[in-house]
Amino acid sequence: MIEILSLLSLVIAIAIGFWKNINIGLIAIVFSLFIGYYLGGIPVNTIIGFWPVKLFFTTVGITLLFSIAKLNGTLEKISRVMIYQSKGKKILIPIMFYFLALIIASVGPGNISTSALLLPIGLAIAFRTEISVLMMSILIILGSIAGGLSPLAPNGIVALDLALSNGVGDLGYRIYVMNVIAMTVFSGILFVILGGLKLRGERVEIAKVHSFDKIQVITLITILLLVIWVIIGGINVGFAAFTFSVFLLMIGAADQDKAILNIPWSALLLICGTAVLISVISEVGGVDLLTTFLASLMNQKTAVPILSLLAGVMSIFSSAVGVVMPSLIPTTVSLSSELGNAVSPAVLTITIAVASHIVTMSPFSTMGALALASSPQGVDKKSLFKNLFIVAFSSLAFIAMFLGIIVALGYLK
Repeated sequence: MIEILSLLSLVIAIAIGFWKNINIGLIAIVFSLFIGYYLGGIPVNTIIGFWPVKLFFTTVGITLLFSIAKLNGTLEKISRVMIYQSKGKKILIPIMFYFLALIIASVGPGNISTSALLLPIGLAIAFRTEISVLMMSILIILGSIAGGLSPLAPNGIVALDLALSNGVGDLGYRIYVMNVIAMTVFSGILFVILGGLKLRGERVEIAKVHSFDKIQVITLITILLLVIWVIIGGINVGFAAFTFSVFLLMIGAADQDKAILNIPWSALLLICGTAVLISVISEVGGVDLLTTFLASLMNQKTAVPILSLLAGVMSIFSSAVGVVMPSLIPTTVSLSSELGNAVSPAVLTITIAVASHIVTMSPFSTMGALALASSPQGVDKKSLFKNLFIVAFSSLAFIAMFLGIIVALGYLK
């Protein structure tokens, strides 16, 4: 009975959060006490110990560094320089925004911060140059999502940490690479459908960008050194980010209080609070019950498509990083075993990570809402809302078929 109650507590936490606009992580912490301590007999200190310290530490470090880079104008200057490289060719502008979002999100800021940075710039340019605002919104968001599961980005860190702590193993760059491929293919399809090819031959004037100032050059160098130190030196990305953040604050690269305030504390509470409840659910047997139920719906051929649809639908109405991945990734080892190891835990984990993120252009998600908020005056926001929602749901069909085909052909094992 407690297994069912524990799973219901997660559903209720999501429902209350969505209905009352309260951070789901806060509700999850409260439910952890009642389900874990009062019903499950788990000691309070053990429940507190479920707080994902390493994940919290790493995410705070990396978001602090890129908060500094955003405040001193480095990230915006990078975007403007990249746009200038289009030389005014309309067809290149949305494409460059996609790859710019992918690159920026990959090196640390993650999907939401990158979208928040690029959407106001990109949508203003799109509206002024008569490029589809819907297409620009989608390409920026998908580019941000593509880079957002990098091992250096917050969501990528969460996915890899969940895989490692739940027995799936170290997936390295596998989630990131598959995510980039899926998002790029889907972006290419939407670019064509939404009239991107019709922009051939059209030109627009782009203002020349001023040079980087001294602080921005130093910030760029620290980001480059961070990537080198993490990849070659093997240092924890959080420690490296804290180190460079302190250096930048010492030279006055940004206001310390503003940099700390710009850390996404609400998202961190969502991720970590939900992680505590998921650990409690696992401890009382709820994850095993969910695994058995999912396995009863799947076989070797349907596992990936069904899991894609499940992760995607959940993500439309909740958080990919705070709810969907922490809820489903812990089931992958047992689920693989229930399926006779015909589909590996790694494949199931990659499926959950990619499918839960592709739908986050939904206007119910943060990035979809950012697109609506960033759209210039004169844009039909009701139409944009409706079309973002349609594209988000169409992405479910795409990702289920795409990952199903990739697995069937043996390219994902």
